[in-house]
Amino acid sequence: MSEAIAVPRGLTFAALALCLGGCYHVAKDVSDSLEANAIARSTDSAGATKYSVPATSLVPNASLKLTPNLSLSLENMLIGAAIYFFVDPLAPNWEGEMKRLSEDTFSIALRSKRFRSTGGDGEAGRVFRRNADQIVREGGFSGYQVLAYSEGIESELIGAYRYAEGTIRISRR
Repeated sequence: MSEAIAVPRGLTFAALALCLGGCYHVAKDVSDSLEANAIARSTDSAGATKYSVPATSLVPNASLKLTPNLSLSLENMLIGAAIYFFVDPLAPNWEGEMKRLSEDTFSIALRSKRFRSTGGDGEAGRVFRRNADQIVREGGFSGYQVLAYSEGIESELIGAYRYAEGTIRISRR
């Protein structure tokens, strides 16, 4: 992901964390929480007391009226924004890093988006070759030889992503 997009995302997340951080209320006992409206107490028909936390919804019951017959709730807009933030359909499917290891040797490391709409089987090799061709073309070299190449899937806490990494040696004209 480019740094130009990563910075606003990080700032958005930090601002959201600060806004939601102010919602926390430290209470010493139940009566403090009831007075601060942090929790709500009710009694059912059998006489049992029930508590609900939080007392009011964090997301207000608001909606945006798009047409006379169509409106979009704030809750649905927030869910859509969260999905867009994590999936980001406009981001490139692969991000890569190219390093010059020596005068004629380059390392290429690629990583796919975590959430993709397509499987991406076989795509890593094509992206690797495309990056190797770019190095050759931009450097004015005659060609390259693949010294090492590997690809696979890395699992993380939330989802998995594909990776491809390799080393190429360029040949001069």
